[in-house]
Amino acid sequence: MKKAINIFLGILVTVLVMAIGFYFFLFLNPLNIYNANLLKWIPVLIGSIAMILSGIINKYTPNKLLPLLFIPYCIFDLFSFLYFPFIFVLIGMGVLALVITRANAKKKYKILSSIATLGIFLFFLFLQPLKLQNSTAIVDTKENLIDHKVLWDFTENKKLKLPSHVLKDQNGNQFNLKSVNQKTHLITFWATWCSPCMQEKEELEKLKSDFKSKLNIGYIDISFDDNVSKWKRFIDTKSPLGIQLISNNQKQTRRLLQIGGIPIHFIVNSEGVYKEYHSLEAIRETLSKSTLK
Repeated sequence: MKKAINIFLGILVTVLVMAIGFYFFLFLNPLNIYNANLLKWIPVLIGSIAMILSGIINKYTPNKLLPLLFIPYCIFDLFSFLYFPFIFVLIGMGVLALVITRANAKKKYKILSSIATLGIFLFFLFLQPLKLQNSTAIVDTKENLIDHKVLWDFTENKKLKLPSHVLKDQNGNQFNLKSVNQKTHLITFWATWCSPCMQEKEELEKLKSDFKSKLNIGYIDISFDDNVSKWKRFIDTKSPLGIQLISNNQKQTRRLLQIGGIPIHFIVNSEGVYKEYHSLEAIRETLSKSTLK
């Protein structure tokens, strides 16, 4: 009976820690972390703390019952962190946390698990840029984030290349992002439910039309619509220029391309290397460069 109570308490503590942790970082966000919903170190930290506390409660619980403590990991899916292969990182950190707290674990294993836990956390902490914003993020026409402080960014000079990722067009045909090469492309991420996206649609279409004579520039719009019928009706009614695609798995698309919010635009060169843009004015200026003529 005591074992069952400890398991229940462990699960309850894990749920509470995860709920409080995500509420603190993603909703309250008192530190004003920019794009906090994309930072992998946050679920790594929350999950580790939750499992350490759960492990302390269950330090004498038989090993065969410990997998039950991972039931609350479904909470990660609510915040789009439960995806392949990152789920293995979260589970691995949970296992290490349990090893640290086991009453019968040898000291050397506890030390090694502690070092591994700290190392993995630090890896993910510095893997992505950490920016603090003093107010709502604003990007100027030169694509500079206004009123923010960069604590670190080791990816600043890193080339971002489109990954292999399959999307679908309005006819259900598959389209792999990795095939976007050979010429410059403007890729726009949007949705019919997104007010800012719809507000800039007219200007975006005008921009496409203005550069239509440049045959070496292609256009792709990728929708995050859940309502496929509504998306198709918009495409049929408005007939936007370029290839029209929709994401089958928004969580995966957002994670692969590190998309926090929409609308957002990528200018992709002939080698599939891209840079993100928020300003249509900056996009117009970039596409106007002589090197793209």
